[in-house]
Amino acid sequence: MKSDKQKKPFVVFEKDEFIKTYITSLKLIQLKPATFSDKIIELKFDELMLHLLEKYPAETLSFQTKNQQEYSDFEIRKAVELNITNNLTLEDLAFLCHTSVSTFKRKFIKLYNEIPSQYFFQQKMEIAKSLLLQNENPGEVFYKVGYENHSSFSQSLNRFTA
Repeated sequence: MKSDKQKKPFVVFEKDEFIKTYITSLKLIQLKPATFSDKIIELKFDELMLHLLEKYPAETLSFQTKNQQEYSDFEIRKAVELNITNNLTLEDLAFLCHTSVSTFKRKFIKLYNEIPSQYFFQQKMEIAKSLLLQNENPGEVFYKVGYENHSSFSQSLNRFTA
């Protein structure tokens, strides 16, 4: 038996006159997508969300409470994995994830089971190894994995392979 507090996996809304007209407008956009900017598409989405929020506030807001922890973890993974070869500081990454540095570190360790410096070092070296095995020019590999000079890259690579 489900409790009232258990979240439903989806919500069904009545197809009222507004929603029917909205769907028709989307069909028109679909016929000539190149003539509509991303901003107009975004506004169409906002239009629907505002309508649903006014007509079905409880149901619409139930989506907002979508597992905040899961979303936060996703944001951290996205920021980390998109910036492996960039030389961002922990402060920069925490800022991108809308968290404090201490919260970012704690969540990072929970997600990756190691401290950020070890993780980034390991990932950069794995990428470098892969590039070198693909016969990439060693003089360019250090730059591609986020090192500013060949000397520091060589020292790191020696430490990695030791």
